[in-house]
Amino acid sequence: MEEKETSNHLPNEENETFSEPNSPTLETVSGFSTCSSPLPPEPFEPLFSVKFSGNVEKDGDVVKYTIKTKKISDDSSYSVQRQYEDFEWLEHCLITANPLPGLIFPPLPPRPPITSEMAEARSKKQLGNSTKTLMGDQFNKDCLQLEQYLRLLLSHRLFGKDEGLEKFLTEKEPPPRAKIKKGFFNRLSESLEGRKHTHRDCEEFFQKERDWVSKYSLQIKDINEAFSSVVYSQQRLCSIIGHLATALTLNRGSNEPAAKLEAKLCGLFSEALEDARHGIQVLSYNEENTLGAYLNLYTSYIESEKEMLAQRTSLLVEYENANKALDKAKPLKKQAAENAKLSAEKAFEDCSDVARQEIKKFHRQRISMFQESLEKFAEAELRNARDVAAMLAKSLTKIKQFDVTL
Repeated sequence: MEEKETSNHLPNEENETFSEPNSPTLETVSGFSTCSSPLPPEPFEPLFSVKFSGNVEKDGDVVKYTIKTKKISDDSSYSVQRQYEDFEWLEHCLITANPLPGLIFPPLPPRPPITSEMAEARSKKQLGNSTKTLMGDQFNKDCLQLEQYLRLLLSHRLFGKDEGLEKFLTEKEPPPRAKIKKGFFNRLSESLEGRKHTHRDCEEFFQKERDWVSKYSLQIKDINEAFSSVVYSQQRLCSIIGHLATALTLNRGSNEPAAKLEAKLCGLFSEALEDARHGIQVLSYNEENTLGAYLNLYTSYIESEKEMLAQRTSLLVEYENANKALDKAKPLKKQAAENAKLSAEKAFEDCSDVARQEIKKFHRQRISMFQESLEKFAEAELRNARDVAAMLAKSLTKIKQFDVTL
């Protein structure tokens, strides 16, 4: 399933355009003021590399992941254990330590289903409400998502140098597991919800980005749901084929020659079905961890960009209101209004400078990851198709050579 790319205004830091069929030229997409645009930052190289080991420990409702970290500069190695609450605390610390408007925060993956109730809800969602099968833990998927989250942080020019992130990756002792107040990450007032989406932007670059985000967020959400539906259908099909394969091997308890012949033939069909089931199982696993992982990540990531743009729009509204207040200010309050206007102007322009660079980096990263995931998806599909075809051809040969003589 192919992601619908709709972006047509993605200039990079060298003022290039990520061209797509029938997309506008640079002149039509870069009509914003550049008077406050900073020079492009130097490319940032991660200071650490991370890898989750296969060692996952579960104790009741607590799941501990082992993270192996290597410092790039001197090859120093570290191994730490962290649980999901530690990642929540890390996100909290990064947001409070870097309260710079204009940043796009990588989204933290959702909490894994660790309780029996959560596992049952996930099983019904993926296998159907009537299923009696309880799906096992998906620690491998959880590790891949959390590892990707850390890599996105490490590759960010600001978060990648954060002292809190370094301690999280290198210190044996976990961070304090204080309970995060629900709603803490909603950094914008709900009272601004209406105007931040409808207020016209003063810069064409950001207005085009807001229009694109509004459309893209809906499209990628629909694609992600449709793709997940296909994967879940494959998982349900695996379950049905597994039951049928088992049923074909049930012993009917007869010693009649015809019954024995039937049992052997059913056994061959059962083996073929098991091969088909295994192939579909591998197929769904590969799809979920290649293109599915990308769609799932950017369904959440685009919401982070949307929130950043809303934050900037709120600063724009404050700046415009400060200008209006200055125009109406009486002589005695003129200086205070001038100071308020300058403060609002600086906050808005600083946010715009950061946001512009963040948006360009976001799109380069998004397109690069889409290409990578699509390539891995295609390679996995071809490899799996060849393997399944070979297994089924072998089963077909066995059935053709089966002697039905009593």
